[in-house]
Amino acid sequence: MKIYKYNIQTKEFLEELEINEAYGTNLPFTTTVKPLAKKEGFAICFNDTKWEYVEDNRNKTIYVKDTKEELKIDYLGKIKDEHTLLVPKQFDKWDEISKNWIEDIELKKEYEKSLIPKTITLRQARLYLLSIGLLDDLENIINQNRAYQIEWEYANQIEKESPLVSIMGQTLVLTSSDIDNMFMEASKIWHNN
Repeated sequence: MKIYKYNIQTKEFLEELEINEAYGTNLPFTTTVKPLAKKEGFAICFNDTKWEYVEDNRNKTIYVKDTKEELKIDYLGKIKDEHTLLVPKQFDKWDEISKNWIEDIELKKEYEKSLIPKTITLRQARLYLLSIGLLDDLENIINQNRAYQIEWEYANQIEKESPLVSIMGQTLVLTSSDIDNMFMEASKIWHNN
């Protein structure tokens, strides 16, 4: 006689056994009910009266919607509501309405702003301004103010929030975005180039 053994915890079909009916069929975690045929993406589980298909996503990679934490599924059944198979990008947050990851523009802007150097060497500033044709214009402005001349000549570095940079921006009609870009580009010039 054939009996069908299932897992103690998951009730998942394990194996078919041939037993001698004379010894009885009362083995624990077995049934004489024949299991369903295999089906892709499903486990065959016994619900104490019959076999049923239970969604099987084990070992698939999922992401926690709140934290973007990457996990491997270790349970039978549908993917939990707090998880998704969709892969998030760096600045994504979960949108419950569209059931998808959407880019968090503010988070991306904050990150990009954090990449902008707060200071550059004066050498980098001069080389960059020379490369974009603004060095002579700036030096004409600086020569009109003794304090700016001293800072321009003797400081090792220039701070993005300094009065000199502010005056430079106003006089050369540079937006804050232009100044951010200047600091980004100037910082790429090697210190010992």
